[in-house]
Amino acid sequence: MKNYASLLTPHASRIVTLLLLLLTGLGLAACGKKGPVRPQFAALPAAPTELQIAQQGDDFIVSWASPEYNQDGAATDGLRGFHIYRMIYEAAEGCPTCRDPEELVAAIELRHPEPAVRLGKRFYWRDAAVAAGTGHAYLVVPVTVGGQEGAGAGSFRTWQAPPPAPAALQAEAGNRQVRLQWTPPSSLPDGQLLLGYNLYRRPASGVFAPVALNAEPLREPRLTDFIGEAGREAVYRVTTLVRSGDQLIESAPSPDATIRP
Repeated sequence: MKNYASLLTPHASRIVTLLLLLLTGLGLAACGKKGPVRPQFAALPAAPTELQIAQQGDDFIVSWASPEYNQDGAATDGLRGFHIYRMIYEAAEGCPTCRDPEELVAAIELRHPEPAVRLGKRFYWRDAAVAAGTGHAYLVVPVTVGGQEGAGAGSFRTWQAPPPAPAALQAEAGNRQVRLQWTPPSSLPDGQLLLGYNLYRRPASGVFAPVALNAEPLREPRLTDFIGEAGREAVYRVTTLVRSGDQLIESAPSPDATIRP
């Protein structure tokens, strides 16, 4: 092969050499390892965790835990709250996974979560618009301060006939304690297995917490509550808890009982 570089003058040859070196350097820079491209969703929060749907009476209680990380693994910051989307379907005919829920039914703020209740990192929202024979699918989506939505967590549940509530809740005051007792329901719908009872308490000017006082279902229709402070009025209610298939169902609450220890 003919060496054309030998035909150039020394000055031109140096210019060609410099141009070749420059082009080679640019090529190496272009082929070098690039830094990671930050995806557009990197700063958006991950999906909420531990999404659950419980039935109490005719209501569904949707609960979830706030995400701790963004979708890129970084710690979550700038989280403003959550959007709850719902889809209602016929239990006998519907397909709860055919499409995502699109009806926005609640916007929950972190600082002022009403109509939800916040306990630590967990949120509880009650859907009182549940009709017999329907199923509800929910999608809970975190929202940033800038109004952007992160990844959503979804689940669904079908309404079932709830058990009867306990009756005749009675409260007797003692020394910094309250002795409670109630009458169990006389019968349960077919297919329901009695697990026990859940007891709830609130101060006279407060609201009932979404979780029961007892960590496990109460096997007997009675409980002594060591309230710890005399003279402060307390209000109680109790529910029946059953198992139906693979679902747990609570009854509607009993009438309240008010007492001052």
